[in-house]
Amino acid sequence: METKKLKRTVLIGLGGTGKRALLYAKKKLLEAFGEEPPLVKFLLIDTTAANNDHLLTADGKKARLQASEILHIEARGASLLPKVHDEIREWFPPKADLKANILAGAGQIRALGRLALFANASLVYENLRDLLALARDYKDERPSGERHYIYEPYTPHLTVAVVGSLAGGTGSGTFLDVAFLLRQLMKDEDQLFGYFLLPDIYTNRPGTQNVEANAYAALKELDHFMNFRENLSYTLGGRRIQVEKKPFDMVFLVNRQNRAGKTFNEVDDLTELLGLGLFLQAGPMGKEQADVFDNIAHQLNEQKGRYYGKTAHYASFGAAELRFELEKVLGAARKQATARAIQELLAENPPWEPAGLRQDIEKALGQSPPEPEELPRVRGASSPEENGRVISELEAALNLLKNRAREAARTAWEETRLEPWLYLEEAFRDYPLGGLVRGMEWLKEELNKSKDALKAKAEESEQSLQESLDSLKRRFGLSQPKGFRWPWNPPPSVPLLTSARVNDTLNLAWDVGIAQARVELAQELLRQLEATLERIKTLHRRLSNHAQAAPSAASTPVPGWDRAPFTLTLPPPYLAREPQAVQEGRVELQSLKQQGLRALLENTDEVLQALNPGEVGLSDWLRGALQSGDEALKESIKRAFRELDQLAAPAWDYQDAWVSNPNLGYREMVSILGVGEKDGFHDPLEVSEDLLNILAGNIHERSKLQKVSTGDGRRVLLYRIEASIPAFALRGIEVYREKYQTLSKDRSFHLHRAWEEGLEDLFPLPDPEEAARIWTQARLLGIIRENKGEYSYEDTREVGGRRVTLGGAPGEAFEAFAQDFFAFKEVEGQVVKKDRALRRERLQEYLEKVREALESRENLQSGESWTEKDRKVFIREKEALQALLEELRRFNPRSGQDLFPSL
Repeated sequence: METKKLKRTVLIGLGGTGKRALLYAKKKLLEAFGEEPPLVKFLLIDTTAANNDHLLTADGKKARLQASEILHIEARGASLLPKVHDEIREWFPPKADLKANILAGAGQIRALGRLALFANASLVYENLRDLLALARDYKDERPSGERHYIYEPYTPHLTVAVVGSLAGGTGSGTFLDVAFLLRQLMKDEDQLFGYFLLPDIYTNRPGTQNVEANAYAALKELDHFMNFRENLSYTLGGRRIQVEKKPFDMVFLVNRQNRAGKTFNEVDDLTELLGLGLFLQAGPMGKEQADVFDNIAHQLNEQKGRYYGKTAHYASFGAAELRFELEKVLGAARKQATARAIQELLAENPPWEPAGLRQDIEKALGQSPPEPEELPRVRGASSPEENGRVISELEAALNLLKNRAREAARTAWEETRLEPWLYLEEAFRDYPLGGLVRGMEWLKEELNKSKDALKAKAEESEQSLQESLDSLKRRFGLSQPKGFRWPWNPPPSVPLLTSARVNDTLNLAWDVGIAQARVELAQELLRQLEATLERIKTLHRRLSNHAQAAPSAASTPVPGWDRAPFTLTLPPPYLAREPQAVQEGRVELQSLKQQGLRALLENTDEVLQALNPGEVGLSDWLRGALQSGDEALKESIKRAFRELDQLAAPAWDYQDAWVSNPNLGYREMVSILGVGEKDGFHDPLEVSEDLLNILAGNIHERSKLQKVSTGDGRRVLLYRIEASIPAFALRGIEVYREKYQTLSKDRSFHLHRAWEEGLEDLFPLPDPEEAARIWTQARLLGIIRENKGEYSYEDTREVGGRRVTLGGAPGEAFEAFAQDFFAFKEVEGQVVKKDRALRRERLQEYLEKVREALESRENLQSGESWTEKDRKVFIREKEALQALLEELRRFNPRSGQDLFPSL
């Protein structure tokens, strides 16, 4: 049995998204190995009990989760649990919606997903514990007659992946607790990865008003724990959970639009991508791929940067494969063409005229007989009484002589053999097989007639010989009567049978033996001819059966395009229509003719299989296609590789400006390219430099392209990982934040009541005191102005300057300013510049304006027209002005000056 190596992998799906991702991962494993490898374990944790989902592999196998791989967590009487369950009451948010029962989903309410987990805490803990123990079972490495392969792990350590969505209720509500439980059960050497779907794919669907707010809250919590500044301890199912490290070693985020601009509009497309990522996590392309992935993950994980105070924790991936399926795309057309070629091959017209073979038969049957041997000596009679003895001796000699004649002829003609294959092979080039059969049948009939004629002639010779013998007996066989006879009545005289008279009869016997031998020769030639004819007829029947089994054009429609989102096919399905010569079978017919009749007869299946395009490898096919003159085919191949490159782009998008400063953090994309054989004749990327340029077109991309050998010469798999960025750089994150802030007034999106206000925002917002200081100085210096009831500042980044409105009241404007990173940084830059100039050139005037502003802030405290939010701003401004006043009083304009006297 062949040995396959994989990582010991545990795949845990959460909620509906997790379920579909597990199904796609299992489908990929079934297609790759023909079975479920025992080193990969599955577990679904879901609030929905339905388990009817399945996927079909390319060969029709069902990929489905077994009952032992599904954990249904439900909560009956859920509305009472926050009141009676101490553990739940401790964290359940007061503004979270409650349901009477949680039996069929968490309804996009994250707190309900967590509630269902807590209601089944012991069950979840025990199943996770048993699952990890099962994943380490030594029996999985033992050979088994029930498996196709022997499976060996690369290392004894586990790779665990948690997959789900951050947008719903179940996955988004349980992923942190599941990660903390796993951390408690796993060893330090084990790895834990998170694969999570972002909410954009759901926003255009009804009943999804919470998805963006859910995702933002989930990312805030995840970001908080990924920073891991202090240990956390809480009770779950009566067990004290100690959180002593970040929940995941690496987090992969997936969104509907990738870095190449490809947009996916179906949820199933993205769950398939998640499943593909889980599949690749197990290292199915070989140890080289597994090592490259681990090294990349370690490198990217260790080199996380900090952007404006926020750590870049997040990564993404993309994957796509290019399958070479010549048989699938062109197979039906080729089979129909082969059937058409066979039909033409089986035709009876025109019939073959076997003139050369007929001449050989005539020549064989007309061979000269061997010269007679020395005739047996039969001594003539010396008296009439001895004639009887002579006749007796003659009869014995005749039989002996006939046998001698036959044996002599057989010996002389024993090398006589028909060689029909020489004529048949030559005729096969110009005549159909049915025509050869007809020609051979005609020749068989003729030979039968010749045999019958020779047999009749032999029988006639035998009869002549018998008549000659009978004549001798009548003439010489009379004997003298015994007794007394009268002298006047003497007996008749009997002639003597002499040797000369006997020799004529002996010569006639020789001719009879030769005639009989000639009949035997005709029978042998006929047997040889019949044997050859039967073999040709057998081939005729085989080919006829093969043609009848070929699919009809109506029953096998050729697909016009690739339907799987991350799988491309070569040759391109839209080029499935081949030239007319192929469609009519002329190419196949010519190929069969070139193989020859004997080869087709002796190796029928092999010759027909040679017409099967599936026997060609990808690299060989690419080499031939790119060297051909078919420009449409060449362009279609390049288009397929460009599509592969774009589909495999990391499945997210972000704002490059946030992460473009190399001094702040490390961001890199690495590509793993799986080919049958790397750096060899069978490497499809070595066929053409143009193809490699499509996937890696510059020196930097080449240096980050890692080729690995998979042993599968019929596919190319491109796998890309990009890391790391902070959450606030994700494209669309500001929309999540806006929804979160708007909807949070009436409901809760967090998993703990303390997290409603206690978690840092994802965006790199300034410290409130720092924001108040810059705001106050900006107002003092005229950078932020109030005009006609609106507070605004001038954006100097734009030509001509554009005034940006912050709000119509002090509290509203300050809140907008403090929550806008770009506004803060723009105003901060202007403040620093003006402050520096005023300190050195107009310090006293500057001090006077600060005192004046401070007095105005004190007077505003007693105004009744201001809101509570406004008064808080005034207090912040007063404190900032007091601090600035003290700072300016201590400021020495000459401090820090390098006064060096010189001539």
